[in-house]
Amino acid sequence: MIPGMSPRVISSHLLFCRILALVISTFSSSWVCGPTGNVEQVQREDAYITAEVQTHHFRGAVLVGMGGRVVFEKGYGAADDEWDARNTPTTKFRIASLTKQFTAACILLLQERGQLNVNDRASKYLPSLPRMWQAMTIHQLLTHTSGVPNPDYKGHQYATIQRTGATPEELVAFVADQPLEFKPGTGWNYTNTGYIVLGMIIEKTSGKSYAEFLKNNIFEPLIMSNSGYDTETDILKKRASGYQLRNGELANANFIDMSTPFSAGGIYSTVEDLYRWNEALAQNGKLLSAASLKEMFTEYPEAEHEGQHYGYGVVISRQKFGKLLYYHGGGTEGFSSSIQRYPQDQLCIIVLSNLDIVKPWEMGDHLASDIFNLPMPVLH
Repeated sequence: MIPGMSPRVISSHLLFCRILALVISTFSSSWVCGPTGNVEQVQREDAYITAEVQTHHFRGAVLVGMGGRVVFEKGYGAADDEWDARNTPTTKFRIASLTKQFTAACILLLQERGQLNVNDRASKYLPSLPRMWQAMTIHQLLTHTSGVPNPDYKGHQYATIQRTGATPEELVAFVADQPLEFKPGTGWNYTNTGYIVLGMIIEKTSGKSYAEFLKNNIFEPLIMSNSGYDTETDILKKRASGYQLRNGELANANFIDMSTPFSAGGIYSTVEDLYRWNEALAQNGKLLSAASLKEMFTEYPEAEHEGQHYGYGVVISRQKFGKLLYYHGGGTEGFSSSIQRYPQDQLCIIVLSNLDIVKPWEMGDHLASDIFNLPMPVLH
């Protein structure tokens, strides 16, 4: 699902020295060298990312955690070009589809409290779902095996609602007359619509808005004070502006009302908050029970795609470096994101960018390649 990328090497010693001088003088970086990290490694990672800034327009923030500790974090490039505000580890980015991990966790929390069961039909909680959707289960929505279609993202109608906004019910109605991609449980197809339905179930069973449930049950308990559900009316300090490249020139990203991605992609966060999230999912009972974590990270056979599996809001892969990897990527107008966790190696790599052409998962692969001292994976 995520193609390989050839590593780029900084060959100029003079350039490398200048990069290090810049790093030492900046206040937007933090180096922590514990038993699993060292200064030379941090310098290599920073040199590589700085080269990506110069040659591939990267702007954003990067965090590497090893053995339960942050060993590297730094912001790169501008958070806002009009004010010349710089990105830092506390800059807030839209994380797009990384939101799905949080939506899945909300469903599991509700199951732990006896308010639903993932094997229930979604229509038990949302009886007004389209007729063809009545048989699909919550589990199938979580694993993208429901067959629920996505809208035509390039169509005029969807472009309109991206600007005007829509309720979850309107988003479902947008594709309600389309046939299912396949009979539920018999295939796999990544669907944002399915995760919007999950958000509707969260609201119906909890009696709270999706944003309120997230805040009360995840962000506040985990002290993720720089994360939330994005709205156009909120004034957020240290919010990054989103950018695109048009004809090779930097431009403001197209506007999107964040009600349209909803529970499939509507959260903003920082690399530091996402590391707190990563650590919570790495510990039984920190947020979810051992049973819930097992469900979240199970390789369900029906949810296999190109040799990888989709759990609950997470891709489970064994294709990179021969190691178990949990990851997810995200992209929306002006932003791209990635979180990668190698659980057996206690390594976490988070890359957030406020330029939507960036492929942060490829940057994460490069950093992991250096840390493991292994060649870059070649995926077919």
